[in-house]
This record gives sequence, C-alpha cells and structure tokens, in this order.
Amino acid sequence: MPRPRKHAETIVKSFSLERQTYEKLRQALAIQGRSISGEVNELLRKRLAELEGVEPSTQDTLNYEALKREHVKLAEEVNRLIKLLQKDGTYDQLMVTAAELGLDTQLNNAEEVIAKLMQKWSEDKTALHIFITLIETSKHKKAIEKKLEQIRLQQRFSH
Repeated sequence: MPRPRKHAETIVKSFSLERQTYEKLRQALAIQGRSISGEVNELLRKRLAELEGVEPSTQDTLNYEALKREHVKLAEEVNRLIKLLQKDGTYDQLMVTAAELGLDTQLNNAEEVIAKLMQKWSEDKTALHIFITLIETSKHKKAIEKKLEQIRLQQRFSH
C-alpha cells in the first residue's frame, strides 16, 4: 500500500540527481527538519515565478510569509522539546553541561559541543538525543530569525 501523501494536491514524479548532491542536501535539510520534497517545491515555485515574470516583490512576499510560518513552527517545536526535557528533569542539567562545554548563545559551535556532549553525557541517552534535536532546531530557528530581521529592516528602510 503506498504511503499517504502529505498534501492532497501533490503528484509523484521521478527524476535523476547526482548522488553526492542528493546526500549532502538530504543531510543539510534533515538538520533543519526539512524535506527534500519541500525544498524542491520551493525551488520550483521560485523558478516558475521567474518564468512567468512575477514581480520580485511578489515572490519576496511569498518567501517572507513562508519564513514566518517556518519560524512559528520551529518556535513551537523548541518549546515542546524544552517542556519534554523539563518534564523528565534533565533540561537544566543538560543546559549546564552544554554551557560548561562552551556552547555559545548563537549556537555557532553547536556541532563541536554536540560531539563533546555525546562523549561526556553518561545518563539518559534519550534525553541527550532530544537535547541535541533541541540544539539543532534552535540553530535553524536562529538562522530564520536572522533572515526575518534582515527582511524587516529592509522593508522599514524602503518605505
């Protein structure tokens, strides 16, 4: 039995990709909690807008709205993960350990600290992996916040 589609208005098509490109993209998007299908759809929408001659401002508005939706989704996920860790009593301990390992507030060194956390943390591994997911999701949320800030500042100065 085929897997149900996420959206009813989709079709399934196949095409060829370079394996290395596909694998790198899949890994990069997985960290951000995104799918290749979503990414391809976004790229195709942008290209279609170009081909149809849609004004860049219209396309920018669509991208801005998508960024806002993605940010809200990520903020909700961050809050959910924090509550999950607080519920089992590991959140504070993991935060202290991550801070001791040098995790910076902008999460620029997240990968390095995650590797150290995995070596150091000897307690509940489920909590550890939830915390790692929290860090990765928070990093993606911060990247979107930076983009939103840039867009909002540009809008402010262009009016």
